[in-house]
Formats: sequence, structure tokens, C-alpha cells
Amino acid sequence: MTQNDIFTFMDSCPQPTLLTTIDGIMVYANSSYKEQIYFGQGDKLTPVIDNIIESSRSEPLIQANALYCKYLESLFLKNKKTTIKKELFYYKQYVTLRTIVSIGCDDYILLMISEEK
Repeated sequence: MTQNDIFTFMDSCPQPTLLTTIDGIMVYANSSYKEQIYFGQGDKLTPVIDNIIESSRSEPLIQANALYCKYLESLFLKNKKTTIKKELFYYKQYVTLRTIVSIGCDDYILLMISEEK
């Protein structure tokens, strides 16, 4: 797979989709992610989840949810198996799919997020 193949796939997904490095640094996000999930600019060199934790210091529930997401991501990275989990982002419940995607010689995390109805 090439980077353009992955980006094209992500852009065709109606649900929010995010590609990060293994360290959690955002590489690419589709427009649904930018519109529905990612409301701030954040530091492009800081992992996405860490940005949420830092920016939500005055909102303990959001911060706790982000810490739980960070925990789930660490389990995912330890096992390196595709996972589907229920998570909370900001005050909504979502079902997330995380999988490893290889582009060239590097591995990335592809995160797909679907709001639970």
C-alpha cells in the first residue's frame, strides 16, 4: 500500500478516520474526523490523545475518557492485533477500530470511529 492509497481509502470513509504514527502523532485525518472529533489545532508533535488530555484539564470527565483511550491504545500496541472497542470521546460513546497499516517500511495506526446510536 502507498500513502496515497491509504489517504484515498480514508477519504472515502463516511465515519471519522485518523492515521497516526505508532507514537500517536497525527499523520492524516479525513474531513469527518476534522468536523466531528478534532475541534482544536493542537501541537502537531504531540500525540493526539496527549493533546486531548492537556486541553481538557478543566473537564475531568473528558480527561478520564482520554486516559482510558490511551490505555486501550497501549494494549493495542502491545498485542499488535486489530481491536474493536467502545470508547468515550468528549461526551459521546463510540465504537472504534484500530489496526496496524504498513506504508513502505513503517507501521502506522489506522483508527476508525463510529458513533454508537
